[in-house]
Amino acid sequence: MNHKIINKQPAAKDCFICGTENDASVKAEFYNLDDGRVICLFKAKDIHGGHPGILHGGVICSILDETAGRAMSVLSPGTTGALTMQLDTSFKAVVPTNLELMAVGWLEEVREKVYISRSEIFLPDGTVAAYCRGVYYRLKDPSKNDHYHKVYPQVQDRFEIDVPDTEGTWVTEMPEELKK
Repeated sequence: MNHKIINKQPAAKDCFICGTENDASVKAEFYNLDDGRVICLFKAKDIHGGHPGILHGGVICSILDETAGRAMSVLSPGTTGALTMQLDTSFKAVVPTNLELMAVGWLEEVREKVYISRSEIFLPDGTVAAYCRGVYYRLKDPSKNDHYHKVYPQVQDRFEIDVPDTEGTWVTEMPEELKK
């Protein structure tokens, strides 16, 4: 289904996932969609592989984590202040390197100190290859001037995109200590 892109999210220079000046970066690009979801477009290189032509599971987790974590920016544009508390990930299919791929993330629940979101990586045929559910601690006021949190606006180069209609059907219980 086609969706309008509202804006392109900022990127960091040194980040492993979105870093614009990091040679080892996946160089993923993130966009906010008209339906409240976040989309990540990426093409992992062979250096990100665990086996020839296959994306490493840790890189898959990182892409899912970044995509789910950025879902909060839909409600709070420019938000970079969150720490991953929990990430439950499942793998369903091999994720290839050197192929344009997409991940989609969305908010599931927002609380005062935490938010819960999900993300999925899609293969070109629409198959969900991996998915996660993340719990993120919201930082009160991260400094956007320090090197680690500094992000830079990106030129919006897309205005519409076709996104698969599926969403994961998994259920994961959140530990009681995180429900407080």
